Amino acid sequence: MKYSVYLTLVSLLFINLAGCAYQPPKDISSSFYSPPVGSQLQLHKTLTIPANDTQVRIQDGKVISSSWDLDAYYPNCNFELHKRAEVARTIQPDIFIISRVVRDTENVMLHSPIIVARSSGNGAPSVDYITIMDLSSPRQPEVMRLTCQHWEDPSDSYHLSIKQIRKTLGELFTLTLADG
Repeated sequence: MKYSVYLTLVSLLFINLAGCAYQPPKDISSSFYSPPVGSQLQLHKTLTIPANDTQVRIQDGKVISSSWDLDAYYPNCNFELHKRAEVARTIQPDIFIISRVVRDTENVMLHSPIIVARSSGNGAPSVDYITIMDLSSPRQPEVMRLTCQHWEDPSDSYHLSIKQIRKTLGELFTLTLADG
């Protein structure tokens, strides 16, 4: 009799602990939801990676030719290759499989002479909220990843949602989520 009571209590304990297990959010509008592994990123237009560079920057559905034209406070993505080359390279329309997703943060300190409008003069850093998606395609193995990010005030910060990433990519790419 004691054994069955003990077994029942242990079983109930495991059931309670299983209920506390982390479950990623299912709502794709949540900033806590990241693209599941196996999702697809479809490139619709040819992209040119400039000579002596490994990436193109994308904001509001457009390729940004200079980092000076990029507003880091707004969502933006880098489409990246493995290696730098002395000549420009073209990436053809293709479907890339997302093989790994990592979310990270990075402190960003602004140095003079950059002047930024801010309500407080304490010089607090911004935080870069980053979603890194490793990509693979047998047709174009030189493609490495898509990194999407934006700077945020540390007191009011979040990672990009799927909706924000899709808006940033515009009509250049379609992000199709795997059944997760």
